[in-house]
Amino acid sequence: MKSITKILLNAEESARLYFEKTPFIQAFLAGIGVIIFWRGIWEWLDMNQVSPVTSVVIGSLILLCVGVFVQTFIGNTIIIKNVEQEERFEKKAIKQMEGEVDSEEVTLSSLSAQLDELARKIDERNS
Repeated sequence: MKSITKILLNAEESARLYFEKTPFIQAFLAGIGVIIFWRGIWEWLDMNQVSPVTSVVIGSLILLCVGVFVQTFIGNTIIIKNVEQEERFEKKAIKQMEGEVDSEEVTLSSLSAQLDELARKIDERNS
């Protein structure tokens, strides 16, 4: 099941990247896909004329091909969670870098003090 999900998500991502160049076509096809999908559910409930299962499958395939299936039905929850996780990683990295900068400043201060001491000793010897 995970491999099928991974394949479908990769296909959707590829379609999304393809349609980034033509957002109006993507929106038009996505609209058609959404309408067919919901029409399928409606028909499935009403059991009239067109096979509802076929409508659901066709609508789902169009949405997957256009690259908006997960975005449409699951929403932005996954995206929001990923953004929050990236923010946490960035904050952690920034704190780590700040700590490194502080330790480098201490090291530089220590080296500066040692150089001053050596310069003072050299001056005393030369005097």
